[in-house]
Amino acid sequence: MADHVSVLLEETVSAWVTDPDGIYLDGTGGYGGHTSLLLKKLGSKAKVFVCDYHLPTAKLLQSKFAEDDRVTVFHQRFSRVLQEELLEKNFDGILVDLGISSPQLAEADLGIGFLLDDAPLDMRIDHRLEKTAADLLQEESEEDLADMFFYFGGERYSRKIAAAIVHDREKGVVYKTTSELRDLCDRVLGRFYRQKKIHAATKVFQALRIAVNQELKELELFLELAPQHLKPNGHLAVIAFHSGEDRMVKTKFRDLAMEDGFALPKRKAIKPSAEEIDQNPRARSARLRVLERRSL
Repeated sequence: MADHVSVLLEETVSAWVTDPDGIYLDGTGGYGGHTSLLLKKLGSKAKVFVCDYHLPTAKLLQSKFAEDDRVTVFHQRFSRVLQEELLEKNFDGILVDLGISSPQLAEADLGIGFLLDDAPLDMRIDHRLEKTAADLLQEESEEDLADMFFYFGGERYSRKIAAAIVHDREKGVVYKTTSELRDLCDRVLGRFYRQKKIHAATKVFQALRIAVNQELKELELFLELAPQHLKPNGHLAVIAFHSGEDRMVKTKFRDLAMEDGFALPKRKAIKPSAEEIDQNPRARSARLRVLERRSL
């Protein structure tokens, strides 16, 4: 947990808090950084609901906040919490941080990080999901793989890597580990990334993770539900790292702000400072957007 640094910490919590005795939802609890600061700004009557769909992380959150009776932790996806456990509740503030934590990137059982050696190519943050990344590489068509790498990862050379995967697949090659897929990305895409700051496998791994965990579908559902669960003057804050996710948030918030009852406290996304990026380079792509509910 010590290796994880919450991004835009002060900016997010300042935007999130509207009533010190209110009810709050942290839809992506992670390692508790945002919630820990939130609790310092809340009174004794406040209630905070925290959820995470990665079971080990949810257990860590339960342990971290066990002594604070203001906090309730769920092992659940953030949209499901709104659909089920908390359906009747409205909140003074809701937060989701769509990033992947450093400890999760390093967790061999997840197989999300391309720097891992010989970890299973799984990528299911919630092991209740059926299909792994290895399954998608074996089952999806060349066209669908190319679209996945392009739209979910922003990989310009998506057709080259998709063609290589299907070519190998037709020869009986099965990609089962992180290092096998990383080596393939190096072989096929490495020459395009020699002068760039990111690894040739970065975007392919990102796209697979998003596809396996159905992250964009989850975000789409959440953006439909969450605004309707805000109290008047309540704020919905979303931190996105992927351009596709940020575009979805920006569009939804803009459309709602054109209706009666919603507004944008800040019209543009809040970005990390140069100082934060120097201290935590992974924060460089973070974008925080905030929606306010003015009335029911």
